[in-house]
Amino acid sequence: VIDPIMRVGSSATKVEVVAVAPLVTVDSPTLGSVLERTRIEQLPINGRNVTSLLATVPGMEGNRAFGMRMGSQELVLDGANLADRFLGGDPQRLPSLESVEEFKVENNNSSAKFSRPTSIMLSTRSGTNAFHGSLFETHRNNGIGKARQRQDYYSKPPQLIRNEFGGSAGGPVFLPKMYDGRNRTFWFFAYEANRTVSSTTKSFRVPTAAERSGDFSELRDSQGRLIQLYDPMTTNPTTWARQPISYQGRNNVIDPARISPLAKALFPMIPMPTLPDVNPLIDFNWWGPVPNNTKQWTTTARFDHRFSDNDNFYARYTQGDSENFKDFYGLPTLNNVGNTVKTLMPNRSLALSETHTFSPTFFHEIVASVSRSNRFLGTGEPGVKYADQLGLPNPFDVAGWPGIYSTGLSGYYYETENTQRAAFTNYVVDSNFTKIAGNHELQFGGHFRFDQLNYMPEQQQIQGNINFSTLATSLYDPSTSRTNPQPTPLTGDNLANMFLGVANYRNNFVRGYFYARTKEYALYFQDNFKVSPRLTLNLGVRWEYWPPYSDKRGVLTSFDPATKSVVLGNDLS
Repeated sequence: VIDPIMRVGSSATKVEVVAVAPLVTVDSPTLGSVLERTRIEQLPINGRNVTSLLATVPGMEGNRAFGMRMGSQELVLDGANLADRFLGGDPQRLPSLESVEEFKVENNNSSAKFSRPTSIMLSTRSGTNAFHGSLFETHRNNGIGKARQRQDYYSKPPQLIRNEFGGSAGGPVFLPKMYDGRNRTFWFFAYEANRTVSSTTKSFRVPTAAERSGDFSELRDSQGRLIQLYDPMTTNPTTWARQPISYQGRNNVIDPARISPLAKALFPMIPMPTLPDVNPLIDFNWWGPVPNNTKQWTTTARFDHRFSDNDNFYARYTQGDSENFKDFYGLPTLNNVGNTVKTLMPNRSLALSETHTFSPTFFHEIVASVSRSNRFLGTGEPGVKYADQLGLPNPFDVAGWPGIYSTGLSGYYYETENTQRAAFTNYVVDSNFTKIAGNHELQFGGHFRFDQLNYMPEQQQIQGNINFSTLATSLYDPSTSRTNPQPTPLTGDNLANMFLGVANYRNNFVRGYFYARTKEYALYFQDNFKVSPRLTLNLGVRWEYWPPYSDKRGVLTSFDPATKSVVLGNDLS
């Protein structure tokens, strides 16, 4: 038997306060914020978008600083500009968090070196003498613990699967028995992707199985009254009277052979009713999931080489894409084209930089970069002429899905998003010198930027607009004016008009691409003069020249106030 005696030990308290932010910044006139690699790794960022880090910067609202207008900021990756001058936006899929070494924002009285009031600067990671890497995945799946709602008329709840995954690796370039790049040559690579597959339960009215085969014998309103169809091919040219539609002695049944090519192509693209006993003229007869899927990925590769103690070089290539696919107002077709909208936003960026040290107090940096994005917004796959596939007119020989409306069922139509495209490319060269002379830190250099902005604005239904509100199967009411004819009540149906292919058609001819071109030129000089330990002057001047926009084909139009004249970019003919 052991009876231990437990005594209270001594207690100790230690409090450390480190990195206390000063109430007043006295060493710089510039407002801003810096996040180093450790904080980038530790901050919880939903979606892993690097611009989410802007939430940590006081004064930033989204990508605007202190309420300034859009385009007043510049996003720079390793000295390479990423934002476009036309829309003022940033790439949809930026470099991954795994590739970012430092995140810095400067605004309010920045150096003359910078071309915008706010500069958002990202620095990518490089390899080191030691090999290092990482892997990660975040997975969310609705397969466990998610109940169906009452309107989910299928075996599983709406899908929600989200995967964020990627990794990075870096180290010295090492070729056994050939080359040892430690302290000299390094590589780094990072990849990150997001896959989100989700859906939402919605309800629509769709044609019944009988109506798709021409049988409208149960075409009744909410009071159970039969809606009579009349045959447009029997129209009396004088009285406009028509004979009721029938086939093989059955009233309101259309000969299946009379189905129009358009209806024959469209009906198989719409799901069958999930509630076949519900009259679609009265209530929704289809309930089911509609998609909203996102795919994103980005990869960054960097190569660093030290030629000598005085010369350092790096090359960095980044490529990414963002694709979103979702329903667009109506019920998506089974071929995933009609009533959907697709957004594609691929981007690529290449930067080269060389830093040369002339002396411990004088060095030079040159950065050359090119960045390209190619945005697409529309219905269907880019370049596919769906009007040709459906047997519809295509007078302007354009791609895209046509708009098809007034089908007789509320909410049942084929919508198309107005096609937009934007292929933006910018080329940038920056040359920066720094000279330390006594109490003066002198910064000076130049900037050149050339933008190719190939932009196609919204194409308003250039694929054609079709509607079936034609009164083709209605009976003319003789009591109405012949200049504004009206149907006899309880006669005619737009879905039957669609079956027969009697439609109104119109189209728009609109401008295609604009091939805008623009440039930037700039020179700057900055003197950070430390007058005394308690006084520093930050003096700078910047000269910029932005020539006016031009169009490669001379289609821009302007106005001359002096002569009150419209000025054309080229000859009127």
